[in-house]
Amino acid sequence: MELATVTALQPQGGIAAPVHACLVVGVGLRAQATPATLQALWLQAQALLPGQAPGQADCFCAVAVLQGKARHPALADWLGLAPAPVLAVPVEPMRHQPVATQSPRLQARYGTGSVAEAAALAAAGPQAQLLVPRLVAEDGSATLAVARRRPSPLDCCMAAAGSGRAAALTQGATA
Repeated sequence: MELATVTALQPQGGIAAPVHACLVVGVGLRAQATPATLQALWLQAQALLPGQAPGQADCFCAVAVLQGKARHPALADWLGLAPAPVLAVPVEPMRHQPVATQSPRLQARYGTGSVAEAAALAAAGPQAQLLVPRLVAEDGSATLAVARRRPSPLDCCMAAAGSGRAAALTQGATA
């Protein structure tokens, strides 16, 4: 797993400016979730990501979880040496996300059909695109979905990352 963004050049007023296709991983967690479970889900998601260049499918710039789950031990252990920013998403913005999965249990509890999908979309920002709908761990302890932030010049998750991680997020950008 590597903390990075996929960088491409997009013309802007006749000038090529770096644009980041930021992948945000949304994660739903139960108490018994483990780092191995999260890694297995991420490996599944990588295989489903459309149009990724070789070596780029392992890149994401943030992990989004339901507020209150950001300090889950499995999440911290899974991120290990690639400390992506963890974004704690409140329930209210998740209720307004157009999720693909409709779990009646989650709809009743959180007002969304999928915590993982809604967290990824909410954290990725306006006009985000769901790339990988909710994947469920074999034991049901975790879910994972992937959204892409709508590309725009040099704004990929910068606010969430903080100044210490800005360089890592834009590594490889060309002026």
